[in-house]
Amino acid sequence: MSEEQLDAVLGRLVEDKFLSFLEAFKAKNCAPFLSTGDEFTLKHTEVHVQYKRLFEGRIESSLKTLGCSSTEFIQQVVSKSQTDVRYSDFAESLSSVEDFEAFCVMMRQKAAEA
Repeated sequence: MSEEQLDAVLGRLVEDKFLSFLEAFKAKNCAPFLSTGDEFTLKHTEVHVQYKRLFEGRIESSLKTLGCSSTEFIQQVVSKSQTDVRYSDFAESLSSVEDFEAFCVMMRQKAAEA
C-alpha cells in the first residue's frame, strides 16, 4: 500500500459528508447516554457496535476500491505512526472508536449539547 493510497483512505474518513453523517448518527442515538451513571445497557453496546461499523465500512470500502487489504492498511498506519504525528493521531483516533468508555463519554457530551 502506497502512501498515496493510505492518504486516500484517511481522506475518506475526514470528508465533510462522512463527518456530517457521524454527527447525525450521534444526535440520533445520544439520548439514552445522558442519565446512565456508571452503568450501561445492551442498547449502549449496540449503538457502539453500529458506530464502529460505520468506520469499518468506510475503511473497507476505501480499501476495496484501492485494491488493498486491511492487513496492508494496518501495517502502514503502524509503520507511519512511528515517525509521522499525522498517522499517530489517526491511529489514536481509530483506537478511541474501539474504546467503549470513550464512546460513552462522547455520546454523553453530545446528549448534553442537545
